[in-house]
Amino acid sequence: MSSFQGQHRTMNWRGRPFYRTGNAGRRSSSHSSGFLQALLRAAERIWHGPKELWPYVLPWLGVLLAIVFLGLVVRGVLTRQLLVPPVETPKSLVERGYTSNFLAERIMSAMREISQDAESIPHDALTDYDAQPDIQIPGQDVSYASTVRFIKGIVNRPDVAVHVGIMKMDDGADSYLAHVQIEGGPFDSRERTVRFVGTDLEKFVSDIAIEAMRLAEPNILASHLYSDIQKTRCSLAQCDYGEIVKIYDEVLALPASEQGEWAQAGKAWLLVSQGLSKKAEQQSREALTVYKDSAVLRASLGVALEQQHRIDDALDALQAGAGEKSRTAENLRLLGDVLLHAKHYPEALDAFTKANRMAPGSVNNLHDWAEALVAVGRYDEAIDKLSRAVALRPDLAPSYVEWGQALELKGDPLGAGYKYAQALELDPDTLSARENHMARLSKAFRGADSPDTPSPDAKARPVSNPPAASGLQAAQIDARWVATPTA
Repeated sequence: MSSFQGQHRTMNWRGRPFYRTGNAGRRSSSHSSGFLQALLRAAERIWHGPKELWPYVLPWLGVLLAIVFLGLVVRGVLTRQLLVPPVETPKSLVERGYTSNFLAERIMSAMREISQDAESIPHDALTDYDAQPDIQIPGQDVSYASTVRFIKGIVNRPDVAVHVGIMKMDDGADSYLAHVQIEGGPFDSRERTVRFVGTDLEKFVSDIAIEAMRLAEPNILASHLYSDIQKTRCSLAQCDYGEIVKIYDEVLALPASEQGEWAQAGKAWLLVSQGLSKKAEQQSREALTVYKDSAVLRASLGVALEQQHRIDDALDALQAGAGEKSRTAENLRLLGDVLLHAKHYPEALDAFTKANRMAPGSVNNLHDWAEALVAVGRYDEAIDKLSRAVALRPDLAPSYVEWGQALELKGDPLGAGYKYAQALELDPDTLSARENHMARLSKAFRGADSPDTPSPDAKARPVSNPPAASGLQAAQIDARWVATPTA
């Protein structure tokens, strides 16, 4: 099971997030913006420096600024934004403070929360939620945002808008009907209605956000629902995945082929999570006859084969996926994970290192990389990776267990007991009987109030595996979550 879900001892592929998102774009955008700011600071220093340098340096700074600005504009044009325009709102809601713009912001926030809690099953992402930079050209009535909007209009690449209109159904009761419709993107013109009766308007906002995600980002919603089910710790016989399967089937019935690829992979992952690896293998192989160059489907095939203990076949599938143009860091991490289980340690370490280059903040990769380092006796390096992992996600009990094992093998049983005790606070099932005993001794030694797991590092943010450039990127390129301002 995944560290994000059941948090069982082995942090392998199960339930791991494998999805195409905008994090690579976020890093690219932030790096470009940071570089631009550095250039502006350098220009300011030169302006206050010796004036004889100006004729030589300023033209080059101007060229560099123009190149960076052009790069940001190109990326912005390729990036499809998800917009929530002001909501058509009845007077009764406005009187309670739920204005058009406030509702748009609340719906966007709820959609963002769904997206952030969707790290269980493979999914693509058409959208992102970081704010775009808006750079004003000095002396000109031109900015980055206005330039991007102008070019998007020329090349006919519209953003995706979630239009919401709410009407009151009964003057004597809190009864409302919301109409949600998508404009633009692969799911253009999809629409649904949301009925609500009651006084809990935040629940109404949540219901609208869920339907909006079902229309605009169905694969992400499916992964979010799976996360919710896993949090209940239901058994395989008790878990009901019917709604998730229904969402995937809806996507597969639509003509958006790139979205269908990820829906197929999601269904295969769902089968694997239920122990139905042979069905997952069959589904992945059938889907690969349609999406022949799909890295995510080769990954789903690989994990299905690994569950059947067909390690050589699994490695073949995962190596093929890692070689596709559409590969992500997760392809490399999954390959490293199976290599680790097969005790091919040098190859596993190489795969984890490459995955880290693509996604330096991937918590899963940091954990598995540390596990491989522990296996080869490089305990200090493993502890460094695990400390970074728990700084990003302090709720992952398996990382504390692995940290404790590294300390124990290094000859520090007291430190190991402390880490086991932190894991015990989070999920006792991740510990062996001996580790559980060491954890309880450590708690008794340190006092009942210790240990508490640390809070997340405010400066550290886990990142998802970024997409590589591929033919699918034009349709699946990341967009940004923004609520449109008041006119």
